[in-house]
Amino acid sequence: MFSIVVPLYNKEHIVERTVISVLTQTFKDFELIIVNDGSTDSSIEVLKKYLKDPRLKIINQENAGVSSARNRGVLEAKYDYVAFLDADDEWLPGFLEKVKKAIEIFPLAGMFGCTSWHRNIITGESTNSTLNRYKNKIQEINFFENPHIMPHTSAMVVSKFYFDKVKGFPSQMKVCEDWSCFYKIAFSAPLIYIGFPLGIRNNGVQGQITGLNIEERFKLLKHVVDFYNLTFSTWNLSKNKNRDFITFLKYDIRHRILMALKINDYKTINYLFEGLNINIINLFPRFELSMYLNPYINKCGLLYIYKTKLIWRSKGYPISGQI
Repeated sequence: MFSIVVPLYNKEHIVERTVISVLTQTFKDFELIIVNDGSTDSSIEVLKKYLKDPRLKIINQENAGVSSARNRGVLEAKYDYVAFLDADDEWLPGFLEKVKKAIEIFPLAGMFGCTSWHRNIITGESTNSTLNRYKNKIQEINFFENPHIMPHTSAMVVSKFYFDKVKGFPSQMKVCEDWSCFYKIAFSAPLIYIGFPLGIRNNGVQGQITGLNIEERFKLLKHVVDFYNLTFSTWNLSKNKNRDFITFLKYDIRHRILMALKINDYKTINYLFEGLNINIINLFPRFELSMYLNPYINKCGLLYIYKTKLIWRSKGYPISGQI
C-alpha cells in the first residue's frame, strides 16, 4: 500500500535507526526505497544486513540533491501512496497504521500528515508539535492557515497521482523544495491532519541546514525567492484560489523581513524586493516597503510588522500548541 522513499547522503551515524523504525511498523504492507545520493561514507555498508528483507531496495545515483533523490524514489515506487522519511528522522511503530486509517476515511485527499516529536539528538529533549485543537483527531484542515506548523516532510504521505500532477520536488531548489511541492498539491487537494505524534524529527544531527551561519544562509536566499515566486504563480493559475495562501504569504515575507531588521540586514531585504515577482510586491502598500528600506526608521518597520502579526493572530490562525 505504501512506497516509502528515503533520500540518503552521508548519514552512516543515524540511518540505521531510520530504517529500523520503518521495518518495525505495525502495518507491514510497504516497500522501502532508499535512494543513495552519492554518499561518500559507510551509509550503504551499515544497511547491507537489512537487504535480506525483500521490502527494502537501494538505488544508487550520483549526487544530485535531495529533490532529485526523492523524485527518483517516487519514479521507482509501485504503490499509490508515497511516504517520505529523511535519513536522520524516524517513525513510531503505529505511523503507517494511522495513515492507513486516515486514507480509508478520506480516500480523495492528496496529502496525509502526522504530527511529530521534535527531538534533540544530543540532549534527548523533545517537544510535541501537535496542535491542541486537532489533538487525537483525524480531519481535513486548511493547509494555508499556517503551513509552518503543518506536518513536516518526514511525517507526510502523498497521493502519487497528485505528486505526479505537480511534477514532484523542484530539483533546482536547495531549500524550500518540500514546501514548494506540498503547497502546489494543497492548491488542488485536501490535507488530512493526523493529530497523533507518530513521527520523530531529529535535530542537532551533523550536516543539517540548521547549522548554517548567516552568510551561508544568504547564499540560499535565491531559492527562497524562487519558492515564493513559483508558489504564487501556481496559486494564480489555480481554479480555486485559496485566499489564506495570500494572507500567509504576506505574513511569511514580513516575518523574514522582521528577522533581517532585527540585525540591520538590509542586504537580505533588498535582495527580496529585487527578486520577488512584481505582483507579490504589489500586495504590500508602498509606504510599508519604504519603511523596511530606510535604516533611520528601523523601529517603525519593526512595530508595523508586530502589528500585522497581532492582526493575523486575531483571525484565529493556529500556532504551535494553540487550543
